[in-house]
Amino acid sequence: MAEALVGGAFLSATLQVLFDRLASRGVLNLFRGPKPNDGDKLLRKLKLKLMELDLVLDDAEKKQFTHQSVKNWLEELKDAVYHAEDLLDKIATEALRLKVESQCQSGPNQVRAPISTSCSVLDAELVSKIEKVVDRLDYFTKQKDVLGLKQVASQKWSYRRPINFCSG
Repeated sequence: MAEALVGGAFLSATLQVLFDRLASRGVLNLFRGPKPNDGDKLLRKLKLKLMELDLVLDDAEKKQFTHQSVKNWLEELKDAVYHAEDLLDKIATEALRLKVESQCQSGPNQVRAPISTSCSVLDAELVSKIEKVVDRLDYFTKQKDVLGLKQVASQKWSYRRPINFCSG
């Protein structure tokens, strides 16, 4: 039982890491261009699916002890999340490679060319892999409804009071 609790907590922590990676400047620059494009839409869709799954994770972690189907769903979801994490690692590596290449092409006295922010820098194979991950996560979001998993109020998305920089 303790192993399942640790596994669930680990999955939740992994999702939080994925949210951070999705919000990283390198990944965003690789997908976003001057106009909205398919890569940007794909990135938003990936984030939305991860958020939707994260919201039912607490309920799934509790129900896995009494419902074998929920336990199996969590195990399969964990595998899908690991694939998403690996893919985002590849994307972040590609973004870093492009940044280094653009800096190396510019001499010390030259104006540096901006990194191409078009999704065209992503090869078709990588885009296809992203689409497959999004489709797989979509499958899990549909299954959550069949399994009766509910959104549970969580401390993950707590409100933070804005900092007041004015001295009074």
